[in-house]
Amino acid sequence: MTQTSTAAVLHAAGLAKRYGDKVVLSRVDLSLQPGEILVLLGENGAGKTTLMRLLAGELPADAGEVTVLGVDLNRRAEQARAQLVYVAQHPPLAPLCSLREHAQAMAGFRGLAPQWPAELVDLAAAFRLDRALDLPIRSLSGGMAHKAALCLAFLSRAPLILLDEPHTGLDVRSALALRDLICARRDQGTAFVLASHMAEATLAVATRAAVVAGGVLARQFEPADLAEFSGDARRFEQAVLQAMG
Repeated sequence: MTQTSTAAVLHAAGLAKRYGDKVVLSRVDLSLQPGEILVLLGENGAGKTTLMRLLAGELPADAGEVTVLGVDLNRRAEQARAQLVYVAQHPPLAPLCSLREHAQAMAGFRGLAPQWPAELVDLAAAFRLDRALDLPIRSLSGGMAHKAALCLAFLSRAPLILLDEPHTGLDVRSALALRDLICARRDQGTAFVLASHMAEATLAVATRAAVVAGGVLARQFEPADLAEFSGDARRFEQAVLQAMG
């Protein structure tokens, strides 16, 4: 890794969220160092997306705090969110703008390096979007639009990338490209949080994993725990199911 700092890229303590009388999350604590990949697993409705939105600053917590590179997400939201990118399951891209136009806007407000146009072309090629760079988002399929959002996330060079169900709509080639990009950026020090339901994909990239159930992180798998599965996705699935209760 090119980064050697031990400072947490992401730290959350005591996070809680309810909708009316329904408690979705309570007492969630997590911390992420540079180059770590945390995968959140759990049933539909378990609270994975809610947790992702809390970590991204898109949803206010009822209790607890989140810091990104030491910056409080509630008190200094703009500064903290400048250090992260969140790709939702249905990214809110501007329908009349192209991927290149989205990238141009990002280059302006994030201050991307001068070589960003060439990097965008490489990312588009990785996801087989070469011929779609200048097409309006509304003309793309759902899967292609999702890949466009992934291109923008990697183009951002943010220290923290949050991906909610990133394999949605991806063909096998694009899923492999995503895995390779995640691993390459991990080695450069980027930290990731992924919400997923795919055990095999989790074992392929995760340095840590956590099962969201009952409003808490019901079980956490540290690097040594994941190593014990030796890539056996079926056995890992059974452990995840057991943790779900």
